Amino acid sequence: MADQDELTNQLVRAERFFRNDYHDRGMVKWQGYFLSDHTEDVGKYSQKRAINRERQDQPEMSQEVISQYLMKAFDQRFPVTIQLRNHTTSGLASPFYHGKVMGFQGDNVVLSNNTQSFPITDILAIK
Repeated sequence: MADQDELTNQLVRAERFFRNDYHDRGMVKWQGYFLSDHTEDVGKYSQKRAINRERQDQPEMSQEVISQYLMKAFDQRFPVTIQLRNHTTSGLASPFYHGKVMGFQGDNVVLSNNTQSFPITDILAIK
């Protein structure tokens, strides 16, 4: 019976506390979570931007060597990495595109893991 009285007293004190003393800070208590998420996103963006700035054009390969390498990669089904001649609007070197050569559409090469095809004449280097 004493345990029941103690539980009742605790519930009464808790009810009185939440009714009179506790003040919910609303969204303020969540701001710390938003700040850490934002900081993480800014960090990822900054890291990606630094990688883009440091990326250099690979040495240019001849179209004949590129075509031979693409055919070999298609035949033996090994992954390749290509870099295009074009640069971004801000003047950064083209990113690297990775994947297996899935086939050709006219003068374009189709890589797995990419939704676009790449004109063979636009390929600067391949490895």
